[in-house]
Amino acid sequence: MSIPSKRGLTLVEVLVVVAIIGVIIALILPAVRTSREAARRMQCGNNVKQLLLGVQNYHDTFMSLPYGAISRKGSKADGTPTWGMSWLLLMSPFCEGKSPYYHAAETAGVNAIGNDCLSPAVRAAADGVKMKYMLCPSSPLPEMQSLDSQQLSLPSYAGIMGANVHLANPPLDAIDPKGRIVAGPYGGFAAANGLLMVNECVPFDKCKDGTANTILVGEVADWYYDRGGRRNPAMSVANAGDGYHDAAGWLAGTNLPGAIEKDGSPVAPDHVLNLVTIEHAIVTNNRDGTQPQWGTQGIGRCGLNNPLLSGHPAGVVTGFADGHVQLVTKQTAPYVLKRLAIRDDGAELPRF
Repeated sequence: MSIPSKRGLTLVEVLVVVAIIGVIIALILPAVRTSREAARRMQCGNNVKQLLLGVQNYHDTFMSLPYGAISRKGSKADGTPTWGMSWLLLMSPFCEGKSPYYHAAETAGVNAIGNDCLSPAVRAAADGVKMKYMLCPSSPLPEMQSLDSQQLSLPSYAGIMGANVHLANPPLDAIDPKGRIVAGPYGGFAAANGLLMVNECVPFDKCKDGTANTILVGEVADWYYDRGGRRNPAMSVANAGDGYHDAAGWLAGTNLPGAIEKDGSPVAPDHVLNLVTIEHAIVTNNRDGTQPQWGTQGIGRCGLNNPLLSGHPAGVVTGFADGHVQLVTKQTAPYVLKRLAIRDDGAELPRF
């Protein structure tokens, strides 16, 4: 009896197998990418939740929200204000398990509350400390930025000061006639009609629209492009080589002497950090060269009208004052976003 000979695969059969494997991979890879992005977005939401938890714990302790940005009276005879703390630093001891920075500061024997946040000791405690809950995993930005000899975390999130309702927005003019908006950097505007303000703090009962209808935190976690195609971090607050060397990254709040709505003085590009006033649509980053130029319309380094930006393809993760986290999609109109940023405009907008 003859034994049948073994036959190898023909070239056609090999090509068919390769083609089938290729189709399977092509079908699987998008699903893998989608699941990875979903996991990153969930982590981003957890980060925002952690920030909201810190703010709420701060409120439970002091019966007030933290200052969005606060100045510190200097030791000079004229009492010139120096840089005080940002809301990120003020609420960080109240985050679950405390922040990595505070562990480093305590180990080094640094009292951040009692010291100038630009002092060498305070900045040294923050040097190289990665504040993970301030970093969106989908952000293309670097996690750290240089400030002189220190490396500080580059936060993916900014506090919401409120929204601009200047003449450029006629439908909103009647909403905020209280003089809570002043001229800001790069031809923009700074507002004090939200919940995190300059040199002023409010309790939750000042949120007349309800905490579930007022945004407290939003992402600033992508690049903004200038006309030459050069990239700028959406909220860079350290030394950018433009002559401003005294901003202390996520640590610093402001060096303005008074509250915006009381003082009424214009705000310069180096006077307020880690806060934004809503003016533009989300995901406005000038990638295609059709949107506002970097350095105009309130957009720039420490620009208070820098748009909310995100590495997530669907939209921007935001946190509301009641503690819930929500993805604001690209289709959300700026008018709606502004109404959500103002604490007492008298409207409870539907969830989107």
